[in-house]
Amino acid sequence: MNTPRVLVTGAAGRIGQHVVAALAAAGHAVTGLDARAPLSPVAGVRYVTGRLEDLTPADAVFDDVDAVIHLGALMSWNDTEAAAMVDSNVTGTFRLLESVARRPLRRFVFASTGEVYPELTPVYLPIDEHHPRRPTSYYGMTKALGEELVRFYERKHGLPAVTLRFSHVQDPEELLDPESFFSGPRFFLSRRIARERAAGNERSAAALAAHADGDKDALIAATREDGMPVRMGILAASDMATAVLLALESPRAVGQTLGVGPDEPVDLAELAREMGRRTGLRVAEITVPDTAANYWTLNARARELLGFRPALRYDDMVDRAVTAWAARSA
Repeated sequence: MNTPRVLVTGAAGRIGQHVVAALAAAGHAVTGLDARAPLSPVAGVRYVTGRLEDLTPADAVFDDVDAVIHLGALMSWNDTEAAAMVDSNVTGTFRLLESVARRPLRRFVFASTGEVYPELTPVYLPIDEHHPRRPTSYYGMTKALGEELVRFYERKHGLPAVTLRFSHVQDPEELLDPESFFSGPRFFLSRRIARERAAGNERSAAALAAHADGDKDALIAATREDGMPVRMGILAASDMATAVLLALESPRAVGQTLGVGPDEPVDLAELAREMGRRTGLRVAEITVPDTAANYWTLNARARELLGFRPALRYDDMVDRAVTAWAARSA
């Protein structure tokens, strides 16, 4: 008899690479599906390159599949990529569900996002799973539709599914990497200016450029005009992978929608100041509009039902970020 296999979509991604490594280490047979090949393949994992929207039930990728972890998605805040996100995140999720829902799966784990909420204009804080879903981005909209697809297949086919709404996730080593997709424009002034210009926000770019002083490595410590901090939760990718594996194994997870994130948010200005102190990088103090992020989400149900506990605190993440920065600088 063949060994039951866990199919992981998005296996080459930030979280996916941690998930497949943990599954392989635990002795699972793993198939990793992604639109691109992994940069660091995990020994023993069967990798398949392909797009979600091209899946069919007859694909060999589904051979001996016993459980599915659906992490694969196109993430973008560029409105010109809306159609591509619908193809990947909605049509792709539909194709995947159609291919596996009639199989005797023991679990289907769906990765959703906090962007199904209006994170920048929450109805109340902290945000929990009962908060109204009102996505304000195309990405959040496609994930909300993905949640509805999963619920439909739960009702129609008895799919044993769990939906996880991810908070913001990063590898700690990315925090001080100016080329990071997330942290570059979040913490590095020159990268924020470039992103604003690319989005056509010349006024914002000009206001930020006044603080640049020709220093391409300056960090940003942003405070809102109303005096509130720019605040959010950041979870290490390895901790998110732990939550995913708990959702795969826990009997109490079936049928649940759970928010997964850190135990508390972080003031991004305080984080930038600490990283500046540890590295010697200049920190530019900047005032930003009241529309800047100031929200946090609860992980109480994930703690209760999954036994989830983040392993890395923010000071641990800064330690790793500084070490990685020093290695790159050397």
